[in-house]
Amino acid sequence: MGPFDILAEQHRELEERLTALGAEEESGEAQREHFEELAATLRVHARLEERYLSPLVARIEGRVRAREEAEDHLAMRELVEELEGLTPGEDEWWARFIALEDLLVAHVHEEEVGLFPRITSAIDEEEQHELRHSFLKLREELSPGTRSLSGSERLLEAPRWDS
Repeated sequence: MGPFDILAEQHRELEERLTALGAEEESGEAQREHFEELAATLRVHARLEERYLSPLVARIEGRVRAREEAEDHLAMRELVEELEGLTPGEDEWWARFIALEDLLVAHVHEEEVGLFPRITSAIDEEEQHELRHSFLKLREELSPGTRSLSGSERLLEAPRWDS
């Protein structure tokens, strides 16, 4: 298992949470719970990417590309914060949710189809092993039950969805 398989697994989890939430015909409270799970998963995932992927992107693909990744994360964080302040199920909430979904799907597609293969080919096996270990360690530290990330914590410290 390579280092980016860990991020891809999280992409699958995010995809499942988006699909479940998008299909919701439940009460606002149930939608709120599903959204909070999505937001928590996204925060952990973003923290992993920002801590370990972003420096690689800057080193291998340049600062402009790294800035694009950071801007995607900032936009996602802002949408999550907006959604947290709205009532689930209302038109404005759904509009923000769809914007978040679209951004996340495009971001993940670019990472899995383009970024991950390019970075994997640019780093040696030892660095891949160290990166995988770092991902696993931080994911464990941030996993629910060991340490939770509140909605106010900053994300910045970087699925295979069918097109």
